Amino acid sequence: MLNLERIMQLDIDYLKSFSEMEEWKEGALFYNKTIPTYYDANHAHIWRKIDHPNVFLQDIKDFYQSKSLIPRMYLYNVEDNHSCLDALEKNGFQYEDFQDDIQCWNGEYVQLTPNPAIQIERVTDTNMEEALAIEMSISAFGEPTLIKQAFEQTYHSPNFTYYLLKLGGVACCTANIFISGNQGRIESVATLESYRGRGLIGYILQHIQQQSVKLGLEYLWILPISEQVAKVYAKANFQSVGTITSIHAFTEGKSIKEIRQDV
Repeated sequence: MLNLERIMQLDIDYLKSFSEMEEWKEGALFYNKTIPTYYDANHAHIWRKIDHPNVFLQDIKDFYQSKSLIPRMYLYNVEDNHSCLDALEKNGFQYEDFQDDIQCWNGEYVQLTPNPAIQIERVTDTNMEEALAIEMSISAFGEPTLIKQAFEQTYHSPNFTYYLLKLGGVACCTANIFISGNQGRIESVATLESYRGRGLIGYILQHIQQQSVKLGLEYLWILPISEQVAKVYAKANFQSVGTITSIHAFTEGKSIKEIRQDV
């Protein structure tokens, strides 16, 4: 069974690395006015019971509008918060629902065919632009200028380590690991479109798995954005440990599903 508090704590630590946070009894509110259109940096993250939904939703709106930000909220523990769902439309929110698979590495390596043309490097100032170019080419990550701003913040955080895979000297795949305590989470797995379908993700994921063992991490998580992506990660021995039902509510702008459909 999933430990929701453990998953949420890792998410909080992750978001705090590039956002300001205000803690409420229902959860936490994140904001970063320097990158106002970056969804991850600007949303409420709610996973505890909401006692007075209409008051709560108005407070959410007031909080973000006072900072000239669009009110956005990710609501977990949906079963205990049906009254909040009923109040969303009345309070000017649109919403979409998700069933997110949570995967964790089982500690075993997949036997990969040796490929001398593959080179995996840690991202440093010398190859940072190559890694950034790959991320900026992925439409599902958002607008290129926004990706660049977010990359620059996380790249300089001591909690993140980026890796770059080159094939025949050409940079074509990147990913990073976020570490908090004894847990790690792989983020921003990306491959240039012309290099997809060659199994390159498996090599960079295995490299990160090896690094996590060296660091003594107890858990290595990854959160796929679709069933198709989950199957790719499963080939690298990331096993599903359950799903989390969530609601993404927002007062204006694109939904998460719309952004992903732009891929």
